[in-house]
Amino acid sequence: MTNSQITRHCLLALGLLSSLALPGLANAQTLTRVAKTGQINLGFIDDAAPMSSRNSQGQVQGYSAELCQPIAEAVKAKLNLANLNVRFVAVSAEDAIDKVATGSIDLMCTATAETLKRRERLAYSIPVLNGGVGVLIRRDAPRALSDFLQGKTPAAGPVWRGTINGGRANYTYAVRDASLAEDWAKTQTRRLGVTVRTVLVNEDAKGVQLLRSKQADAFVGERVLLEQYLSRNKLEGELLLVKRSFNTELLGLALARNDDDFRLLVDSTLSKLYQSKEFPALYARYFGTMDASTQALFQGWARP
Repeated sequence: MTNSQITRHCLLALGLLSSLALPGLANAQTLTRVAKTGQINLGFIDDAAPMSSRNSQGQVQGYSAELCQPIAEAVKAKLNLANLNVRFVAVSAEDAIDKVATGSIDLMCTATAETLKRRERLAYSIPVLNGGVGVLIRRDAPRALSDFLQGKTPAAGPVWRGTINGGRANYTYAVRDASLAEDWAKTQTRRLGVTVRTVLVNEDAKGVQLLRSKQADAFVGERVLLEQYLSRNKLEGELLLVKRSFNTELLGLALARNDDDFRLLVDSTLSKLYQSKEFPALYARYFGTMDASTQALFQGWARP
């Protein structure tokens, strides 16, 4: 083999090794990238109050968006930067995973649930809130639907297959797409063995619109977001958030995988915040006064 052939083979081998290493390398360089650019890109989903939304001046606000501010300050201090441009980038629920996984977004500042499927491409901070699936119905909803969703046992009497499925399959459910609500609805449909009419919506406002116009009989979404939507739009007299707890999910801030240094900084900052005197007031701005059990929850999530 000639020297030129050896050189060519070596270059090909190095190129192959580089291509194999690139995905992990791209995801492991958040702090390095921020140090070079002087900018951190924080993703958020608009109209996802109380997690994140824009106010009348176009500024990003919300519980999880506010949690990202001290994280940005910690990044600035860690890198000894005189200035750090904090850039909030609006993304949809559908493309958030791709943008975080590829490094277009450094940290997702709309809290989402950590699932095994999402962890195939993302990492998560320590929990920032307890979440779960919630269901909205109209206050004039059929008794059978209301009882079923609230877990009430049907009155005694002959039980036919149609009776069993009546509260499940004879109605139309609007479901928030790209969310745990969609996953939950699919799982429940398979478990119950019935065909449910569902309409996927990409905004809570669209789901509520379908419900109010009677094009849907129930709207399935993230409970915290539904609760805030009702309050913000003063719809409690028309719509009802079912009290039943369908599931519980821990919500966290998504970041790229294989980036231990950045994840450590995020978790350290959140842990210090949870143990600070300022945190109860921050929490109360969005969810009301913290009770003892909620305080214990955050103390348990904080890392020593």
